[in-house]
Amino acid sequence: MNEENKNSSTGSIKHQEIELIREISPEIIQALKKIPGGNAGLIVLKGPIQGEKFIIKKSVFSIGRSPESDILLDDITVSRQHATIEKTGQDYILRDMGSLNGTYLNSEIINESLLSHSDKIQIGKYIFIFFCI
Repeated sequence: MNEENKNSSTGSIKHQEIELIREISPEIIQALKKIPGGNAGLIVLKGPIQGEKFIIKKSVFSIGRSPESDILLDDITVSRQHATIEKTGQDYILRDMGSLNGTYLNSEIINESLLSHSDKIQIGKYIFIFFCI
């Protein structure tokens, strides 16, 4: 097995960082640079609204197919009230709200998890990167 295949099968940190860099377009990097410090949010890496950015300004930020969601995802595989991001102190917690198809954080299905800068979140066909600047 060559080194590249070995890294991809083990999911090494170095390999994951390289994959993340490949997925982020120069436009997204420029958008991140323009966001003032002290903000957290999501940028859409993949999906129909690729490149959109959402700043988290509420203590509980909702994601789903419902028109009342803070991020409305028009995808039949997304539940109406799919997930939330809750700010608690300096931390941000991602919670699945009992969705049918699950919420993924860095390719792992989760019920609840602490978010870190550059985490990848997948909900339906949408992939987001979380930022906390």
